Amino acid sequence: MELITIMAILGVISVIAISKFGTIEYDVTQRVVADRFLEEIKYVRNYAITQHDTTWLVMDETNNQYGIYSGPTALTRVLIPDPHSTTAAVIDLDDEYNQVSFTSDFGGSDEVYFNWWGEPSSGGQIVINGDITLVLESGTGIIYED
Repeated sequence: MELITIMAILGVISVIAISKFGTIEYDVTQRVVADRFLEEIKYVRNYAITQHDTTWLVMDETNNQYGIYSGPTALTRVLIPDPHSTTAAVIDLDDEYNQVSFTSDFGGSDEVYFNWWGEPSSGGQIVINGDITLVLESGTGIIYED
């Protein structure tokens, strides 16, 4: 009887621990994606300044993807290669992070560009899973978590 009681207690503790681990993993993944977006926008702004080129962050909410481009217009822009892999690619969040999605709004658009002074085309925000909001200031290009 004691053995059955001990096994039941261990079973309850295991269920609680496993459910807590899932919540912690979800929170950490959201935080990682938020930090990645913060750094990506800083990178886009700095790239525009250092390369004296219009640089774009183009969001695709439907496919949970985004890309970083350079070029003077939407018709002539090209993907920027990743500095580590030297491969130009659209970043697909579904490939790297489970259960994380975003919405974005940059003045009614899903894209924002920075001119070579580091000024964004508009302010806006990125919302991650409806929980974390990142705000891009128009005029300055400063990005922060709200």
